[in-house]
Amino acid sequence: MITEIVYFWSGREGADDHMRTLIAYSSTLGCTEQCASRLKADLGNGVEMFRISRRRRINLQDYDTIIIGGSIHEGTIQRSVRYFCENHLGVLLMKPVGLFVCCTDPEADENRLIDIAFPEELVEHALASGFFGGELNMKKMNLLQKIMTRKAARLQTEPEIDFQKILEFARTLQEA
Repeated sequence: MITEIVYFWSGREGADDHMRTLIAYSSTLGCTEQCASRLKADLGNGVEMFRISRRRRINLQDYDTIIIGGSIHEGTIQRSVRYFCENHLGVLLMKPVGLFVCCTDPEADENRLIDIAFPEELVEHALASGFFGGELNMKKMNLLQKIMTRKAARLQTEPEIDFQKILEFARTLQEA
């Protein structure tokens, strides 16, 4: 089972008096990145994306709100996302935060996935959390991932991203 999680954080007011939001994410097969891009579009101006696995340093003080996300594989979130949350927990707890998860299992328990992926304090602090569905991108998988996915994913329906839930998540953050 492949699950992707993404968190949302909105930044501070800048010289142009717009709120700044950061979407910090990690994506293994592209689903989380696709969801982060859609979320950025739904949120509008003042949103930046930051791929956690590619750039290690960012000044979170530059943002008013933060969204965080990543992939869960075999029940564990990516190390880069876990380290990001642990290393920046103090700052994250002082900002509005949103968390979201992408997962190929449509029957997965959203709350359980978020609870195992993120520090308890961060989950309790978050203004919004969401489960955006997921998709299987066999073209980007290595051989072992394909074998494991075929065995584990005896799904009756093909998983897909729930764009309506992404929009609802964005609205929840905007209204907070």
